[in-house]
Amino acid sequence: MIFIALLVILLLQAIATYIQIQQYKQAVRRLRKLGNVGIGSKKGRLTPGNIVVIACNSAGVITGGEVLEGYTVFNGFREVRGIIGKTIYELRSEYLALPVKKQKAYKAHMQALDALDMRLNPTEV
Repeated sequence: MIFIALLVILLLQAIATYIQIQQYKQAVRRLRKLGNVGIGSKKGRLTPGNIVVIACNSAGVITGGEVLEGYTVFNGFREVRGIIGKTIYELRSEYLALPVKKQKAYKAHMQALDALDMRLNPTEV
């Protein structure tokens, strides 16, 4: 009986993982249509983690952004409000101006902005 219960839990976990992967792919496809895409993630131990996807044009102006945040598969991607029209550099400055504890909450956002900066300004190795 315990074996069957564990098997059912494992199957439900696999289904939930599949659904989240599909949501992630759809969000990246949606934002890819808006320009260059940067992705960041923050894992939470006791707090919910998140995945942030931000798109910008070749000048660094943000054209869209979505975040997946929460514990369960029922939390889909939602729009990040208030960032469209700002440059990635302005947004990074805003996040860096926050207190250190607040900055931790925006770790995934910063990773996405850094990825966009690296894409727009590649450095030779």
